[in-house]
Amino acid sequence: MLLQDWVGPAPNLTLTGEVIEQVDKSCYLGSYISPGGHITDEMSARIQKARLAVANLRHLWPRRDIRLSVKGRVYAAIVRPVLLTGAETWPLRKQDKD
Repeated sequence: MLLQDWVGPAPNLTLTGEVIEQVDKSCYLGSYISPGGHITDEMSARIQKARLAVANLRHLWPRRDIRLSVKGRVYAAIVRPVLLTGAETWPLRKQDKD
């Protein structure tokens, strides 16, 4: 349970007699959700996943028998979508852009 802009003591939410845990952030469908709409965690996770995608293709990058244009298409098809998934909906702040 995420509480955004909550004033006062945090309420206890129960479901079938079991208390629901309160968290500072959560991951839903691969995207991190933080109170206040901050996307710093989401951006960091996306960058880390894109680095992993590049690392998984490390056998491809040094090969001379594969044209640079093909490598660019692989990057555009595999790495860029990993990095930019959901970016259209990110509420960027000035601090996030820097």
